[in-house]
Amino acid sequence: MSKYTEEELNRVLSDTGELLKDIPLSQDYDLEDILAEFGTGATKPKAPSRAESPEPEAPAPVAEEPEPVPAPPPAEPAPESEAEDEHPTEEEPEENPEEQPEAEEPKERLVSIEDVMDRTVSAVMEEESAQRQIEQAQEEAAARKAKRAALRRARLAACRSFFRKLMAAKSRPIPKEDEEALPPEPDMDEAEFEQKRLCRRHRGAALRCLLPAALLVGITAAEALVTLPAFWTDTPALRFGTVGGLLLLEAAFALPLWREMAALFRERRFSCAAGALVLFLSCIADCVWCLVRGGEHLPLAGAAALVIFCCQWGAFLRCEGRRESFHLANLGGTPPWGVSKTEAGAVKQSGRIDGFYTHTMTPDPIEKGQNLLLPLLLATACVLAGVVCLSDIKPGQPFWVLTALLTAAMPLSLPVAGALPMRLLARRLSHSGCAVAGYCGAKNVSGFRRIIITDEDLFPSGTLSLHGLKIYGEELGRVLSYAVAVARAADSQALPLLEQMLSDNGGHTEKLDDFRWYEEGGAGGSIHGETVLLGSAYFMRKQKVRLPKDLKVPSGLFLAVDGQLTAIFALRYQPSRNVDWALRALRRNRVIPVLAVRGCNLTPDFLRRSFKVDAKPIYPDVQTRLTLLEKTRAVAPAHALIYRDGLMPYAETVLGCRKLLLAVRRTGALVCLAAVAGLLLCYYLTGIGGYASLTPLRLVLFQLLWLLPGLLLAGQVKYF
Repeated sequence: MSKYTEEELNRVLSDTGELLKDIPLSQDYDLEDILAEFGTGATKPKAPSRAESPEPEAPAPVAEEPEPVPAPPPAEPAPESEAEDEHPTEEEPEENPEEQPEAEEPKERLVSIEDVMDRTVSAVMEEESAQRQIEQAQEEAAARKAKRAALRRARLAACRSFFRKLMAAKSRPIPKEDEEALPPEPDMDEAEFEQKRLCRRHRGAALRCLLPAALLVGITAAEALVTLPAFWTDTPALRFGTVGGLLLLEAAFALPLWREMAALFRERRFSCAAGALVLFLSCIADCVWCLVRGGEHLPLAGAAALVIFCCQWGAFLRCEGRRESFHLANLGGTPPWGVSKTEAGAVKQSGRIDGFYTHTMTPDPIEKGQNLLLPLLLATACVLAGVVCLSDIKPGQPFWVLTALLTAAMPLSLPVAGALPMRLLARRLSHSGCAVAGYCGAKNVSGFRRIIITDEDLFPSGTLSLHGLKIYGEELGRVLSYAVAVARAADSQALPLLEQMLSDNGGHTEKLDDFRWYEEGGAGGSIHGETVLLGSAYFMRKQKVRLPKDLKVPSGLFLAVDGQLTAIFALRYQPSRNVDWALRALRRNRVIPVLAVRGCNLTPDFLRRSFKVDAKPIYPDVQTRLTLLEKTRAVAPAHALIYRDGLMPYAETVLGCRKLLLAVRRTGALVCLAAVAGLLLCYYLTGIGGYASLTPLRLVLFQLLWLLPGLLLAGQVKYF
């Protein structure tokens, strides 16, 4: 009985005691008496009580003198009862093997009231335990079912959460204070000319810096790989003077870089050019040290020259990317469309150039991070160099140690981490007639990873045609007049087709009253007191309009007047290959389309059948779709410009912006990792005196190896 709690035992014993309160607890009962009392087993005459007989008479063994068995009750099955009555002593050991008597003991034994209570308690507790297990299993099954249902609704709920605020929102113009917050911008022609001038200046400087940088890297490789003539190795003035002179020539060619650095200093901004300048001064000091005091190690001029060249190259790439964007914005007048930011995602609106220059000139995260990262890295390099020079292992060239640590803290990918992806994206989008307003514009466009798509994006003009018309009991002119009235109020994409048919048949337009949209995919109103409905087949069935049984119209407009089907307009949608490509690209890059459509047939299932691709679009309710459509007709400062019609340029712009964000973030992380890893490695090698492992050539190769993945990550921006 230890498997039950004390509270449970007390409760069951109390209930059993109430039932058996008239029976003395000191009396023992035979098992067959108990079974007969409860209607199971053999029936046995009632034993006399102790009051009638002073000594209880032991019953004879059943196996020796079986008593006549009375007929069982009708409710009991005869075969089973007879089997149990014939062998009552053989069933007991099987049910209770632990209580089976020894061979020498009698086959029949007496059962006390304590045994009865124990068995009763066990039966009750087992029943309660089984019931608890059943209830627990049911609760677990219900919990699993609820969890699966919650998981199925999770994505839909997450996608629609941002629509809740749009349900009651109305279209409103941009606040005046937002427009005035933008600083005055120059003429786009002037902006393009300025960036073109800077491009020529930085391009020429980069080409000129390439020559001394290549010579210094060649000298570094020759010192490590081949045996140079004695006049070179034994003449410190020639050796160190040549290296120092080429490095000075490199710095002189990079004059536009230093001018840009000075301009940024006046704006209290710290650029990579400042780090390159500190590295250049340290390397020149090392050359002077070697000329005056002599030195064993070649100055790290090759690595320093590569850093200056990459800084100059990065400045050129940044100007070239801006020039590409300004050139497209300056094609002539206001662009047809612009991409702006909304709470629902990117939206294509009427074109506007205001704010494009300001957003384009905004620094990217790499440029902003240089204000904090570079001073910290350079200061750390100087401190570690001081620690190495003041340690027990004192190098013969302290400026060489400082130059090595500064070079490690200046990865070659730092100057091009943000400029190269923007340059490549601007060149890619220019071929599609699009332009992005720098990193700021890209962040606003693709920040939500959603793109609002309208009817015209999916099926541009010329892709929708009338395939057939069927009229039920009405005149053609009256049918067309009613259909045009509802289609005009709904701004349906099929309106030009219906108006052309109405004009060809000499019909006139009707006035529609009480216009309203229906959630089921249709619209309607009243004309001359008659209720007119126009929508899909599903909408008509929901409105209790009876449709033909043999209806085979995959996409069409149905017209009903006063609940009776009047006409069926069979429409044919011609899918565009550009739209197919755009939907596949959106699906592949995990950008979610939001269908802000008016057409009753443009559902996710219809798009899946038409374009053979499941783009996983969001299909909000009709009120939300109408709100989003109003946002597409608004005018806001553009973060991107589009000069070509169709969904493909629009999708390319949004996807390109997302690729730019990913490229800049990944290259930024790579720059930080390269700087920290290189700084720690150089500090360790210089600290232990491992100058044989830290050669100038190996340091150059170390920098180039870290540059390669940065270039590969930046190049991914071109592939959608």
